[in-house]
Amino acid sequence: MSLSRIKPSRIKPSRIKPSRIKPNRIKPHGHALADLDTTMDAVTTTVTLSLKEVPPVPVEAESLIPEQVAGKDEAHIGRLPLLVGKVPETVADWFHVSVSQTAGTAEGTAEGTAEGTAEDAGHTALVLRGDLTRFKRLGEGMSCGRMVVDGPSGFHTGARMSGGSLIINGDAGDFSGAHMRGGLLVIRGNVGHYAAAAYRGETKGMRGGTLIVAGSAGQMLGARMRRGLICVLGDTGDVTGFNMKAGTIIVTGTSGARVGARMVRGTVVLLSGAPALLPTFSYDCTYQPVIWTLLHRYLAQQGFAPVVDPWTRFRHYSGDANEGGRGEVLVRDPS
Repeated sequence: MSLSRIKPSRIKPSRIKPSRIKPNRIKPHGHALADLDTTMDAVTTTVTLSLKEVPPVPVEAESLIPEQVAGKDEAHIGRLPLLVGKVPETVADWFHVSVSQTAGTAEGTAEGTAEGTAEDAGHTALVLRGDLTRFKRLGEGMSCGRMVVDGPSGFHTGARMSGGSLIINGDAGDFSGAHMRGGLLVIRGNVGHYAAAAYRGETKGMRGGTLIVAGSAGQMLGARMRRGLICVLGDTGDVTGFNMKAGTIIVTGTSGARVGARMVRGTVVLLSGAPALLPTFSYDCTYQPVIWTLLHRYLAQQGFAPVVDPWTRFRHYSGDANEGGRGEVLVRDPS
């Protein structure tokens, strides 16, 4: 090619703008479980809701988040709305409500008010007890505070949450953690299909935060994921990481078919081997990734350290070639 045909860059120095990313906008994946005790130390108010009886129909319970109960007394909390089937009812119709204060809490706060503040919510723990399988949207949209469910929960648990910690001491239904943007969601049992995924018709799923599942997960885990960390200590269903754009998914147990189908970027870590990957994934090398050492340390700090060694070697596969081949699947090398 003639040098005369090579044109100088058309990018003008004056058109180059500095980075628009501000340091205070950069956030970590979420909270560590090791920090939960510290979070409890900061709690000054504990609201306990004990289920009276299992409802016969599904209940829309998006009002049950720390922000809604912070700074309120038992009477105000009891008047929070619930939609039982198609019938509007209240929290007091289905729960026994109790509010307890830790020592040193201001006397004025102990009586409660109709409206709480963001600072109140950050120091509030909401505890629900009972079989809440038919209660949908528990913890949906929560942004701060701590919430614990002593029992199973229903669909959409922790959906759209952006902060705080939500602990489920049981199983959780489909679409749990859908569209998460931050915070920590821990499910100590199994979780249904479409966990941390995008809703139908949406193009962006999980965009931040951490989801840890002590049991197994269903199909389409992390579908259309954009950012964040998912760790499943059990097995996963088919099509894990479908069309994910970024983020990390760790599967300790076995995974179903078509892992990483249509993934654009991101990382899927398979610690128990994998079924035959799609032909659109290609083997690159076997190596010891630094990222796994960091992830292992992070999970160990949360009390969920995988059984494999932090210096484990992995087989690196690139794909999906149909989407540019910039994603990666790391399969633990058994040798």
